[in-house]
Amino acid sequence: MEYLETVRLLPPRSSKESDEEQGQAIAGTSYKVDKQNLSVVLTLVALGFMYSVHNLIAPNMTAIAKLFHFNNYERDAYIGGELTLFFYFPGVFGALLAGVLSGMLNRSMLIASLAMITSVACLLTARVGTFGELAWARALTGFGIGGSLPVVYSLIGDWFPAKKRARATAYVSAASGIGVFVGQCVATITGSVDWRWPFFVIALPTAITGGLIWYFAHEPLRGSQEETMHETQTLYDNHSTSPMAFFSSRQLKALRNNHTNMLVLLSAFPGNIPWGVIIVYIHDFLVQDLGLSTNSALGSIAILSASAFVGVLTGGLVGEQLYGANSRYLGIFGGFCNTARAVPFFIIFGWTTFFGPLAKSSEGAFFTVLMIGGFFATMASACTGAMLLNVNLPEMRGSVMAMYSVLDDLSKGFGTLFVSMIVRIVGGRALAYQLSLLLWVATGMALSYTWYTYDEDEAAMRKNLDEAAQEAMVVASKMRAQQAIRDRAKAAGAAHFAHKVEKPKCEPTRYWKPPPSSAALLSPPRGPRDSASTTAGSDTASVCSTSSSSGRGGSGRPGPSAAILEQRERLRRASRAAAEAASRVR
Repeated sequence: MEYLETVRLLPPRSSKESDEEQGQAIAGTSYKVDKQNLSVVLTLVALGFMYSVHNLIAPNMTAIAKLFHFNNYERDAYIGGELTLFFYFPGVFGALLAGVLSGMLNRSMLIASLAMITSVACLLTARVGTFGELAWARALTGFGIGGSLPVVYSLIGDWFPAKKRARATAYVSAASGIGVFVGQCVATITGSVDWRWPFFVIALPTAITGGLIWYFAHEPLRGSQEETMHETQTLYDNHSTSPMAFFSSRQLKALRNNHTNMLVLLSAFPGNIPWGVIIVYIHDFLVQDLGLSTNSALGSIAILSASAFVGVLTGGLVGEQLYGANSRYLGIFGGFCNTARAVPFFIIFGWTTFFGPLAKSSEGAFFTVLMIGGFFATMASACTGAMLLNVNLPEMRGSVMAMYSVLDDLSKGFGTLFVSMIVRIVGGRALAYQLSLLLWVATGMALSYTWYTYDEDEAAMRKNLDEAAQEAMVVASKMRAQQAIRDRAKAAGAAHFAHKVEKPKCEPTRYWKPPPSSAALLSPPRGPRDSASTTAGSDTASVCSTSSSSGRGGSGRPGPSAAILEQRERLRRASRAAAEAASRVR
């Protein structure tokens, strides 16, 4: 396939100019890296503050129930149940909408806007007076938080190359996890004074980070971390702002034929149903079934959270090394971790069956098993996020990550309903919790099957991206060629018009005379009389240009001047160049 290339003829540059340009390029690259690092830090900090809003109500449910005069049953039904539904359902809508918009709009502005929405929702929550106002405020909060994660993952895909995305997604998971933990601490400390104070405390830094992102964050070039960066940028320069281009058959076909997406999404639903069980029931299980005190239960949860934090960072670093060795190792590693994490939690939920009451067994061994479970439970999350980013087109990554986020939230919400249904069937919640862990084993095996699909889907993505980029280059080349033809024709017309305007009105036009023959050159010289008659005849043959334009003419053909011949030659060269360019475009 041939492409129309433009070659500029420039004078040779001196070595001094080359050194100056090289220095400017190095300085520009350094500035770009610093700008990107600042953008990554601001985005992760904003994400952490946004996710801290998740747990601002849970420690203060009783205080909120007293405000609305709810009894214990109404507290659990309305604040623990319906209010949670009002929080998560708009989050699903926000995630899907933000995922689509992240493929078309400026994502830095989008995440800054979501941070501002979350901050305003926190302020509205702190000012509510009725349960209806609280529900609507939490719905707005859920919309902002739900839309943040797909946008952040879309940015990560264009900030980091494929070999570093496992570590980058680990940073995202760690930031959101730290945010949830910080929100729990802020709600516990400041909520003891007034349940409204945590929302005021979190609203301010969330708004500040959103403003900093708006003014200082760097919007990465879409597809800039792919191997064919120049061609890819040509593609997104031409099509990134078109909604119809976003929903083209190219994207839909890529999604339909992507088997890795389906296998990884199984890890979100139903694979994360055990996570919903652990998040909701682990505290009560430790106190009621294992007999731990409240402080010991809180310490156990702190150990579980800390080990999970270390696990997600370790998983990101290991995944980065595995991708460098063989990209298919990501799926094997993730599947192994998802399967292995079921073992320690199976032991924890069946502790009394295996070892008797916790008071008569070793608490050190229990905390060790809990730590191992938390460590392995999150190691695969960085790998699954990197896999989804690597096998999807740049403009579709936000939508795919939005689907993953929605299914993840659905699993955590459905987990409580699932367990409540099977507890009555199996006769005890410890056994029900253990049965739910089978979903981790099944989805871990499904994730391991990506060994056979990952390379094919990643290669298909790159091939699809290359073909689309080449088509965009052809279109851009044709547009440049057509514009060059128009520019040359316009310049030629302008030059011709300028010459006609500058030509004097009565410039004499000489008739053409044939060159002297060889016989004439050998003839003897003429006398003065003959020369005079020749001169007179020549003077008589000259006429005014105005007479020639009105239709007069002698017996010969008028000869053009040197300027006219030069102008005609320029017109012929311009027409010839335009014709050649048009033929090459066709």
